[in-house]
Amino acid sequence: MPPRPPPPPPILTILCTLAALVAVWAAIALDQWARGTVGRLSGVPLLGYHIAPERWFTLVADQGPAVTLGAWSLAFAALAGPLVAILAALVLVAMVGMIRARGWLRGFTLSWTVVVLLWLPLGLIASALPGGGGPMTELYQKLGAPQAGRWTAAALGLVLLVLVAGPVGRLAVREGKRWMRADGVAFRRRLVRVTVGWPGVAAAAVLAFAAGWAPNPWAVSLLAAVLASLHFGTA
Repeated sequence: MPPRPPPPPPILTILCTLAALVAVWAAIALDQWARGTVGRLSGVPLLGYHIAPERWFTLVADQGPAVTLGAWSLAFAALAGPLVAILAALVLVAMVGMIRARGWLRGFTLSWTVVVLLWLPLGLIASALPGGGGPMTELYQKLGAPQAGRWTAAALGLVLLVLVAGPVGRLAVREGKRWMRADGVAFRRRLVRVTVGWPGVAAAAVLAFAAGWAPNPWAVSLLAAVLASLHFGTA
């Protein structure tokens, strides 16, 4: 029987979680900047930006009433932030692949990719929760029937979460091989939990509580969905 590979060092969990928290705050700031910019181009006045202590010191765009926006314009404003964040992730991944980047930059790139890939599915799931918030909830309210398609939105969010779990897991294992040899499904799953699983849960918690996407009792479903999808998506 081959020797059992050593467990991932605990410091990896700490560093990856810190990187994920930095990434989610940066993603929220980028989302609000894109939202304010697109809204201003669409005719919604932008009053400025401020740091909100009640939302864990995240950046918030101060906008005028969005009653002039139609459903499609509001959908574009809501999706502009995630699209810009995903584009930034692609640039970072390409840059890290081209140069011999330091470990902290590779770790931040991994965490940033996890955050931006989780953004849209978690937003869809949050819109289906009772009392849920986030950009998708605003879009449903604009359409006039916020509860009509919530189960469809939840199912779509779960499907997207499962679809992104595979690429995220492979990216985490590839990055983990820089520190240790990943051998066997059980070890790869453990490596994914350490490098992106628990950091992904921390990022989802910030979105749920700080950004107001999910009320406290329902936020657990977001966290459990993230961990379960990454676990079963790693083979």
